[in-house]
Amino acid sequence: MAGCFALIGIIIFIVFLINFPLATLGLVIGIGIAIWGFTELSINKELGAKSKKPLSIALTGLFIIIVGFGAQGAGDDAPTTSEITEVVNEEQVSSEESNDHKSLTNEKAQEEEAEKAEEKAKQKEAEEEMEAKAKAEIEKEKEEILEKSLANEKAQEEEEEEAKKAEEEAKQKEAEKEIEAKAIAEAEKKKNETNATVTRVIDGDTIEVSMNGKTEDIRLLLIDTPETVHPQKGVEPYGPEASQFVKDKLEGEKVRVKVGSEERDNYDRMLAYVYLGDETIQEMLLGEGLATTAYLYNDLTMLEEFHAAQQPAIDAGIGVWSIPGYAHVDHDHGYHYEEEEEPVSEPEPESEPEQNNSNLMFDPNGPDRNCGDFNGDHAAAQAFFEAAGGPENDPHDLNRDTDGIACDSLQ
Repeated sequence: MAGCFALIGIIIFIVFLINFPLATLGLVIGIGIAIWGFTELSINKELGAKSKKPLSIALTGLFIIIVGFGAQGAGDDAPTTSEITEVVNEEQVSSEESNDHKSLTNEKAQEEEAEKAEEKAKQKEAEEEMEAKAKAEIEKEKEEILEKSLANEKAQEEEEEEAKKAEEEAKQKEAEKEIEAKAIAEAEKKKNETNATVTRVIDGDTIEVSMNGKTEDIRLLLIDTPETVHPQKGVEPYGPEASQFVKDKLEGEKVRVKVGSEERDNYDRMLAYVYLGDETIQEMLLGEGLATTAYLYNDLTMLEEFHAAQQPAIDAGIGVWSIPGYAHVDHDHGYHYEEEEEPVSEPEPESEPEQNNSNLMFDPNGPDRNCGDFNGDHAAAQAFFEAAGGPENDPHDLNRDTDGIACDSLQ
Protein backbone atom coordinates (compact mmCIF):
# COMPACT_ATOMS: atom_id res chain seq x y z
CA MET A 1 0.00 0.00 0.00
CA ALA A 2 2.78 2.41 0.90
CA GLY A 3 4.51 1.52 -2.35
CA CYS A 4 1.34 2.42 -4.28
CA PHE A 5 1.12 5.80 -2.51
CA ALA A 6 4.75 6.41 -3.23
CA LEU A 7 4.25 5.46 -6.89
CA ILE A 8 1.20 7.65 -7.14
CA GLY A 9 3.13 10.46 -5.48
CA ILE A 10 6.00 10.03 -7.89
CA ILE A 11 3.60 10.02 -10.89
CA ILE A 12 1.88 13.16 -9.63
CA PHE A 13 5.27 14.78 -9.09
CA ILE A 14 6.34 13.87 -12.62
CA VAL A 15 3.05 15.17 -14.04
CA PHE A 16 3.44 18.40 -12.04
CA LEU A 17 7.04 18.57 -13.08
CA ILE A 18 6.11 18.20 -16.72
CA ASN A 19 3.15 20.51 -16.70
CA PHE A 20 4.33 22.92 -14.00
CA PRO A 21 8.11 22.62 -13.98
CA LEU A 22 8.79 25.97 -12.44
CA ALA A 23 6.11 25.68 -9.79
CA THR A 24 7.16 22.10 -8.91
CA LEU A 25 10.80 22.99 -8.73
CA GLY A 26 10.05 26.05 -6.66
CA LEU A 27 7.71 24.06 -4.43
CA VAL A 28 10.26 21.29 -3.77
CA ILE A 29 13.09 23.73 -3.14
CA GLY A 30 10.93 26.02 -1.13
CA ILE A 31 9.47 23.16 1.01
CA GLY A 32 12.98 21.78 1.58
CA ILE A 33 14.29 25.16 2.68
CA ALA A 34 11.23 25.83 4.76
CA ILE A 35 11.59 22.43 6.50
CA TRP A 36 15.23 23.21 7.16
CA GLY A 37 14.30 26.54 8.62
CA PHE A 38 11.58 25.14 10.83
CA THR A 39 13.96 22.38 11.96
CA GLU A 40 16.58 24.95 12.97
CA LEU A 41 13.90 26.95 14.69
CA SER A 42 12.87 23.90 16.75
CA ILE A 43 16.49 23.23 17.70
CA ASN A 44 16.96 26.88 18.79
CA LYS A 45 13.87 26.69 20.91
CA GLU A 46 15.13 23.52 22.55
CA LEU A 47 18.48 25.14 23.10
CA GLY A 48 16.89 28.40 24.14
CA ALA A 49 18.80 30.31 21.48
CA LYS A 50 17.46 33.60 20.24
CA SER A 51 18.93 33.44 16.70
CA LYS A 52 16.75 34.77 13.90
CA LYS A 53 18.51 32.75 11.24
CA PRO A 54 16.09 29.72 11.27
CA LEU A 55 13.11 32.07 10.79
CA SER A 56 14.84 33.80 7.89
CA ILE A 57 15.52 30.40 6.25
CA ALA A 58 11.90 29.36 6.66
CA LEU A 59 10.64 32.62 5.19
CA THR A 60 13.05 32.24 2.30
CA GLY A 61 11.66 28.80 1.55
CA LEU A 62 8.09 30.16 1.59
CA PHE A 63 9.20 33.01 -0.66
CA ILE A 64 10.72 30.51 -3.14
CA ILE A 65 7.46 28.53 -3.20
CA ILE A 66 5.51 31.70 -3.96
CA VAL A 67 8.01 32.76 -6.64
CA GLY A 68 7.81 29.27 -8.22
CA PHE A 69 4.03 29.45 -8.46
CA GLY A 70 4.24 33.00 -9.77
CA ALA A 71 6.77 32.02 -12.41
CA GLN A 72 4.59 29.05 -13.38
CA GLY A 73 1.59 31.40 -13.82
CA ALA A 74 3.61 33.61 -15.98
CA GLY A 75 4.85 30.55 -17.86
CA ASP A 76 1.28 29.46 -18.52
CA ASP A 77 0.63 32.72 -20.20
CA ALA A 78 3.80 32.37 -22.38
CA PRO A 79 3.26 30.77 -25.80
CA THR A 80 4.42 27.28 -26.52
CA THR A 81 6.91 26.41 -29.20
CA SER A 82 4.20 25.38 -31.60
CA GLU A 83 2.29 28.46 -30.82
CA ILE A 84 5.42 30.46 -31.28
CA THR A 85 6.09 28.64 -34.54
CA GLU A 86 2.54 29.15 -35.64
CA VAL A 87 2.67 32.74 -34.65
CA VAL A 88 6.00 33.08 -36.42
CA ASN A 89 4.53 31.41 -39.51
CA GLU A 90 1.47 33.59 -39.33
CA GLU A 91 3.66 36.60 -38.89
CA GLN A 92 5.78 35.40 -41.76
CA VAL A 93 2.71 34.90 -43.94
CA SER A 94 1.32 38.17 -42.75
CA SER A 95 4.68 39.74 -43.39
CA GLU A 96 4.79 38.19 -46.82
CA GLU A 97 1.24 39.34 -47.48
CA SER A 98 2.16 42.67 -46.03
CA ASN A 99 5.26 42.68 -48.15
CA ASP A 100 3.17 41.70 -51.18
CA HIS A 101 0.64 44.37 -50.26
CA LYS A 102 3.45 46.77 -49.62
CA SER A 103 5.01 45.68 -52.91
CA LEU A 104 1.71 46.21 -54.72
CA THR A 105 1.22 49.42 -52.81
CA ASN A 106 4.77 50.42 -53.62
CA GLU A 107 4.26 49.54 -57.28
CA LYS A 108 1.00 51.44 -57.33
CA ALA A 109 2.62 54.23 -55.43
CA GLN A 110 5.51 54.12 -57.85
CA GLU A 111 3.07 54.15 -60.76
CA GLU A 112 1.19 56.98 -59.15
CA GLU A 113 4.46 58.70 -58.46
CA ALA A 114 5.49 58.05 -62.06
CA GLU A 115 2.16 59.41 -63.26
CA LYS A 116 2.48 62.35 -60.93
CA ALA A 117 6.04 62.84 -62.07
CA GLU A 118 4.91 62.59 -65.71
CA GLU A 119 2.06 65.01 -65.02
CA LYS A 120 4.48 67.28 -63.20
CA ALA A 121 6.89 66.94 -66.11
CA LYS A 122 4.08 67.73 -68.58
CA GLN A 123 2.88 70.56 -66.39
CA LYS A 124 6.42 71.79 -66.03
CA GLU A 125 6.90 71.47 -69.78
CA ALA A 126 3.62 73.32 -70.35
CA GLU A 127 4.66 75.94 -67.82
CA GLU A 128 8.07 76.19 -69.47
CA GLU A 129 6.37 76.45 -72.87
CA MET A 130 4.02 79.11 -71.53
CA GLU A 131 6.93 80.84 -69.89
CA ALA A 132 8.86 80.62 -73.16
CA LYS A 133 5.85 82.05 -75.03
CA ALA A 134 5.48 84.74 -72.39
CA LYS A 135 9.18 85.52 -72.70
CA ALA A 136 8.84 85.52 -76.48
CA GLU A 137 5.86 87.89 -76.22
CA ILE A 138 7.79 90.07 -73.81
CA GLU A 139 10.78 90.06 -76.13
CA LYS A 140 8.48 90.83 -79.05
CA GLU A 141 6.89 93.66 -77.08
CA LYS A 142 10.34 94.88 -76.12
CA GLU A 143 11.39 94.76 -79.78
CA GLU A 144 8.19 96.57 -80.81
CA ILE A 145 8.70 99.14 -78.07
CA LEU A 146 12.32 99.50 -79.15
CA GLU A 147 11.28 99.82 -82.79
CA LYS A 148 8.62 102.38 -81.85
CA SER A 149 11.13 104.19 -79.69
CA LEU A 150 13.65 104.19 -82.53
CA ALA A 151 10.91 105.26 -84.96
CA ASN A 152 9.84 108.03 -82.57
CA GLU A 153 13.44 109.09 -82.13
CA LYS A 154 13.90 109.06 -85.88
CA ALA A 155 10.64 110.96 -86.37
CA GLN A 156 11.69 113.41 -83.68
CA GLU A 157 15.08 113.80 -85.31
CA GLU A 158 13.38 114.31 -88.67
CA GLU A 159 11.00 116.82 -87.09
CA GLU A 160 13.90 118.60 -85.46
CA GLU A 161 15.76 118.50 -88.75
CA GLU A 162 12.67 119.78 -90.59
CA ALA A 163 12.20 122.45 -87.93
CA LYS A 164 15.86 123.36 -88.22
CA LYS A 165 15.58 123.37 -91.99
CA ALA A 166 12.38 125.43 -91.79
CA GLU A 167 14.10 127.79 -89.38
CA GLU A 168 17.07 128.08 -91.72
CA GLU A 169 14.73 128.61 -94.66
CA ALA A 170 12.81 131.19 -92.62
CA LYS A 171 16.09 132.91 -91.75
CA GLN A 172 17.15 132.71 -95.38
CA LYS A 173 13.79 134.07 -96.52
CA GLU A 174 14.01 136.77 -93.89
CA ALA A 175 17.51 137.60 -95.08
CA GLU A 176 16.25 137.57 -98.67
CA LYS A 177 13.34 139.77 -97.65
CA GLU A 178 15.75 142.14 -95.95
CA ILE A 179 17.91 142.17 -99.07
CA GLU A 180 14.80 142.61 -101.20
CA ALA A 181 13.53 145.34 -98.88
CA LYS A 182 16.89 147.05 -99.08
CA ALA A 183 16.86 146.66 -102.85
CA ILE A 184 13.31 148.03 -103.00
CA ALA A 185 14.31 150.85 -100.69
CA GLU A 186 17.28 151.55 -102.89
CA ALA A 187 15.08 151.31 -105.96
CA GLU A 188 12.53 153.63 -104.35
CA LYS A 189 15.31 155.92 -103.37
CA LYS A 190 16.68 155.86 -106.90
CA LYS A 191 13.12 156.01 -108.20
CA ASN A 192 12.48 159.13 -106.21
CA GLU A 193 15.86 160.60 -107.06
CA THR A 194 15.57 163.56 -109.31
CA ASN A 195 17.44 163.56 -112.60
CA ALA A 196 16.41 166.84 -114.18
CA THR A 197 15.63 170.51 -113.44
CA VAL A 198 12.74 172.32 -115.10
CA THR A 199 14.11 175.39 -116.84
CA ARG A 200 10.99 176.54 -118.73
CA VAL A 201 7.29 175.71 -119.09
CA ILE A 202 6.26 175.93 -122.76
CA ASP A 203 2.58 175.12 -122.21
CA GLY A 204 0.43 172.82 -120.10
CA ASP A 205 1.78 169.56 -121.61
CA THR A 206 5.27 170.59 -122.76
CA ILE A 207 8.23 171.64 -120.64
CA GLU A 208 11.95 172.28 -121.02
CA VAL A 209 14.45 170.65 -118.64
CA SER A 210 18.14 170.53 -118.02
CA MET A 211 19.07 166.84 -118.01
CA ASN A 212 22.38 164.97 -118.31
CA GLY A 213 24.13 168.20 -119.22
CA LYS A 214 21.69 168.94 -122.06
CA THR A 215 18.50 170.92 -122.56
CA GLU A 216 15.54 168.73 -123.50
CA ASP A 217 11.96 169.50 -124.52
CA ILE A 218 9.62 167.00 -122.85
CA ARG A 219 6.10 166.19 -124.03
CA LEU A 220 4.07 164.85 -121.10
CA LEU A 221 2.81 161.33 -121.87
CA LEU A 222 -0.88 160.33 -122.09
CA ILE A 223 -2.41 163.79 -121.53
CA ASP A 224 -3.46 166.79 -123.58
CA THR A 225 -4.05 170.32 -122.27
CA PRO A 226 -5.81 173.15 -124.10
CA GLU A 227 -3.57 175.10 -126.48
CA THR A 228 -1.96 178.46 -125.70
CA VAL A 229 0.68 178.81 -128.42
CA HIS A 230 -0.84 176.86 -131.34
CA PRO A 231 -0.45 178.82 -134.63
CA GLN A 232 -3.95 177.96 -135.83
CA LYS A 233 -5.99 177.27 -132.68
CA GLY A 234 -4.63 180.12 -130.66
CA VAL A 235 -5.50 180.22 -126.98
CA GLU A 236 -8.11 177.64 -125.92
CA PRO A 237 -10.21 177.75 -122.72
CA TYR A 238 -8.30 176.58 -119.68
CA GLY A 239 -5.04 176.56 -121.67
CA PRO A 240 -3.51 179.46 -119.71
CA GLU A 241 -4.71 177.95 -116.42
CA ALA A 242 -2.99 174.65 -117.29
CA SER A 243 0.25 176.39 -118.26
CA GLN A 244 0.23 178.51 -115.12
CA PHE A 245 -0.48 175.46 -112.97
CA VAL A 246 2.55 173.68 -114.41
CA LYS A 247 4.70 176.80 -113.97
CA ASP A 248 3.67 177.11 -110.35
CA LYS A 249 4.44 173.46 -109.71
CA LEU A 250 7.55 172.79 -111.78
CA GLU A 251 9.45 175.86 -112.92
CA GLY A 252 12.89 175.82 -111.36
CA GLU A 253 12.13 172.54 -109.52
CA LYS A 254 14.13 169.33 -109.59
CA VAL A 255 12.05 166.50 -111.00
CA ARG A 256 12.39 162.84 -111.95
CA VAL A 257 11.92 162.13 -115.62
CA LYS A 258 10.84 158.62 -116.62
CA VAL A 259 11.11 158.14 -120.36
CA GLY A 260 8.35 156.12 -122.09
CA SER A 261 8.64 153.09 -124.34
CA GLU A 262 9.16 155.43 -127.33
CA GLU A 263 11.75 157.93 -126.35
CA ARG A 264 10.85 160.74 -128.79
CA ASP A 265 8.05 161.98 -131.04
CA ASN A 266 8.28 163.39 -134.57
CA TYR A 267 9.24 166.79 -133.17
CA ASP A 268 12.23 165.21 -131.38
CA ARG A 269 10.58 165.93 -128.05
CA MET A 270 11.29 163.46 -125.27
CA LEU A 271 8.13 161.52 -124.27
CA ALA A 272 8.08 160.98 -120.52
CA TYR A 273 6.31 160.87 -117.17
CA VAL A 274 7.48 163.73 -114.96
CA TYR A 275 7.43 163.17 -111.21
CA LEU A 276 7.37 165.82 -108.55
CA GLY A 277 7.93 163.78 -105.44
CA ASP A 278 5.77 160.62 -105.61
CA GLU A 279 3.15 162.05 -108.02
CA THR A 280 3.33 162.88 -111.70
CA ILE A 281 2.48 166.36 -112.97
CA GLN A 282 0.08 164.55 -115.35
CA GLU A 283 -2.01 163.26 -112.40
CA MET A 284 -2.02 166.72 -110.85
CA LEU A 285 -3.33 168.33 -114.07
CA LEU A 286 -5.99 165.63 -114.56
CA GLY A 287 -7.17 166.01 -110.97
CA GLU A 288 -7.64 169.77 -111.42
CA GLY A 289 -9.64 169.32 -114.65
CA LEU A 290 -6.90 171.07 -116.66
CA ALA A 291 -6.07 168.07 -118.91
CA THR A 292 -7.61 164.94 -120.42
CA THR A 293 -6.18 161.50 -121.12
CA ALA A 294 -5.15 161.44 -124.79
CA TYR A 295 -2.58 160.29 -127.36
CA LEU A 296 -2.65 156.58 -126.51
CA TYR A 297 -0.35 155.47 -129.34
CA ASN A 298 2.73 155.58 -127.14
CA ASP A 299 3.43 154.28 -123.62
CA LEU A 300 0.24 153.18 -121.77
CA THR A 301 1.91 152.16 -118.49
CA MET A 302 0.03 154.64 -116.30
CA LEU A 303 -3.25 154.93 -118.22
CA GLU A 304 -5.34 153.28 -115.49
CA GLU A 305 -3.85 155.55 -112.82
CA PHE A 306 -4.53 158.58 -115.03
CA HIS A 307 -8.16 157.50 -115.57
CA ALA A 308 -8.55 157.25 -111.79
CA ALA A 309 -6.98 160.69 -111.28
CA GLN A 310 -9.22 162.23 -113.98
CA GLN A 311 -12.59 160.78 -112.87
CA PRO A 312 -13.24 163.10 -109.89
CA ALA A 313 -12.85 166.15 -112.16
CA ILE A 314 -15.28 164.61 -114.69
CA ASP A 315 -17.76 163.84 -111.93
CA ALA A 316 -17.45 167.34 -110.49
CA GLY A 317 -17.63 168.99 -113.96
CA ILE A 318 -14.68 171.27 -113.29
CA GLY A 319 -12.11 172.74 -115.64
CA VAL A 320 -12.28 171.49 -119.22
CA TRP A 321 -15.20 169.25 -118.20
CA SER A 322 -17.35 172.29 -117.34
CA ILE A 323 -17.85 173.06 -121.08
CA PRO A 324 -20.22 170.66 -122.87
CA GLY A 325 -18.56 168.74 -125.73
CA TYR A 326 -15.23 170.46 -125.12
CA ALA A 327 -13.18 167.60 -123.62
CA HIS A 328 -13.14 163.87 -124.41
CA VAL A 329 -11.54 160.86 -122.74
CA ASP A 330 -8.67 159.12 -124.57
CA HIS A 331 -9.08 161.16 -127.79
CA ASP A 332 -6.19 162.72 -129.67
CA HIS A 333 -8.12 165.37 -131.64
CA GLY A 334 -7.55 168.10 -129.09
CA TYR A 335 -10.33 170.27 -127.69
CA HIS A 336 -13.41 171.36 -129.63
CA TYR A 337 -14.81 174.67 -128.40
CA GLU A 338 -18.23 175.28 -129.98
CA GLU A 339 -17.85 179.11 -130.12
CA GLU A 340 -14.92 178.65 -132.53
CA GLU A 341 -16.98 176.77 -135.11
CA GLU A 342 -18.47 179.96 -136.63
CA PRO A 343 -15.30 181.36 -138.24
CA VAL A 344 -14.57 177.96 -139.83
CA SER A 345 -17.73 178.12 -141.93
CA GLU A 346 -16.81 181.43 -143.71
CA PRO A 347 -15.48 180.03 -147.05
CA GLU A 348 -18.23 178.58 -149.21
CA PRO A 349 -17.47 175.06 -150.26
CA GLU A 350 -16.86 174.74 -154.00
CA SER A 351 -18.80 172.32 -156.09
CA GLU A 352 -15.78 170.19 -156.83
CA PRO A 353 -14.96 169.48 -153.19
CA GLU A 354 -18.64 168.80 -152.62
CA GLN A 355 -18.48 166.10 -155.26
CA ASN A 356 -15.31 164.70 -153.73
CA ASN A 357 -16.83 164.86 -150.22
CA SER A 358 -19.29 162.19 -151.22
CA ASN A 359 -16.43 159.69 -151.16
CA LEU A 360 -15.26 160.71 -147.70
CA MET A 361 -16.23 158.99 -144.47
CA PHE A 362 -17.13 162.33 -142.83
CA ASP A 363 -17.93 165.88 -143.81
CA PRO A 364 -14.72 167.97 -143.47
CA ASN A 365 -16.82 170.96 -142.48
CA GLY A 366 -18.84 169.01 -139.96
CA PRO A 367 -18.09 168.15 -136.28
CA ASP A 368 -14.52 167.83 -135.15
CA ARG A 369 -12.93 164.42 -135.87
CA ASN A 370 -9.91 162.54 -134.51
CA CYS A 371 -7.76 159.70 -135.81
CA GLY A 372 -9.74 157.15 -133.83
CA ASP A 373 -12.88 157.93 -135.87
CA PHE A 374 -11.40 156.37 -139.05
CA ASN A 375 -11.34 152.78 -137.74
CA GLY A 376 -7.69 152.26 -138.67
CA ASP A 377 -8.14 153.38 -142.32
CA HIS A 378 -5.20 155.71 -142.95
CA ALA A 379 -6.22 156.44 -146.56
CA ALA A 380 -9.65 157.66 -145.41
CA ALA A 381 -8.01 159.80 -142.72
CA GLN A 382 -5.58 161.30 -145.30
CA ALA A 383 -8.40 162.03 -147.75
CA PHE A 384 -10.42 163.67 -144.97
CA PHE A 385 -7.34 165.67 -143.90
CA GLU A 386 -6.73 166.98 -147.46
CA ALA A 387 -10.43 167.69 -148.02
CA ALA A 388 -10.46 169.77 -144.82
CA GLY A 389 -7.65 171.95 -146.22
CA GLY A 390 -4.53 170.05 -145.32
CA PRO A 391 -1.69 170.25 -145.14
CA GLU A 392 -1.89 174.06 -145.13
CA ASN A 393 -4.96 174.06 -142.93
CA ASP A 394 -5.61 171.37 -140.29
CA PRO A 395 -8.76 172.34 -138.34
CA HIS A 396 -9.16 168.80 -136.99
CA ASP A 397 -5.54 168.65 -135.81
CA LEU A 398 -4.85 165.35 -137.63
CA ASN A 399 -1.28 166.37 -138.55
CA ARG A 400 0.24 167.51 -135.30
CA ASP A 401 3.80 166.95 -136.55
CA THR A 402 3.08 169.12 -139.67
CA ASP A 403 4.66 166.60 -142.05
CA GLY A 404 1.65 166.60 -144.38
CA ILE A 405 0.61 163.10 -143.37
CA ALA A 406 -2.48 162.69 -141.21
CA CYS A 407 -2.79 160.25 -138.33
CA ASP A 408 0.70 158.74 -138.32
CA SER A 409 -0.52 156.17 -135.79
CA LEU A 410 -2.77 154.56 -138.45
CA GLN A 411 0.11 153.83 -140.85
